[in-house]
Amino acid sequence: MIYALASIALLGLLVWGHHMYEVGLDSDTRAYFTATTSCIAIPTGIKIFSWLATLLTGFVGCSACTLYCYGFLFLFSFGGFTGLIIANAPLDIPFHDSYFVVGHFHYVLSLGAVYSILASVYHWFIIGTGNKLNESYGKLMFISWFSSSNLIFLPMQYTGCSAYPRRIHDYPIFFIGFRVIELLGIKGLVVSGLLIV
Repeated sequence: MIYALASIALLGLLVWGHHMYEVGLDSDTRAYFTATTSCIAIPTGIKIFSWLATLLTGFVGCSACTLYCYGFLFLFSFGGFTGLIIANAPLDIPFHDSYFVVGHFHYVLSLGAVYSILASVYHWFIIGTGNKLNESYGKLMFISWFSSSNLIFLPMQYTGCSAYPRRIHDYPIFFIGFRVIELLGIKGLVVSGLLIV
């Protein structure tokens, strides 16, 4: 496991250029960054399978903390697969300034961090305060949070594949269905946040 983490850290230092395919890199440099970015999937996969083996071979039950751990693994893995798509220079160029990148970023970093924090809060809250959080509310909040976050960011993957650009205030009528789904997800996320409080 330590070798997987060390190789992820080392390769992470070498893949920064896959964010710069749009700046006019020559073909050899693009090929290098495509190869190193694809190679980082190997130790990351080892790390994810190690986490899954730990969760599946031990007795972890079905607590709210465990649900957040499974949610993190699913969303982080899905974001990683979308990262492999945009690690390829010919695909990254049309997807670069689209909602596909926004969805990828939120699946990997934002949702991964939030689910990890919520899992640790449910796990460590009793040690810090002496009180246990309500498991039923935790599970209800997980279901609401998980479905709402996917309603927000999964349509972004589809609109990004249709070359829907980010950072614009208006959108074609073709995308209104996706925007309505994302709006429902945002409202659900607000309700989930209120459940946390």
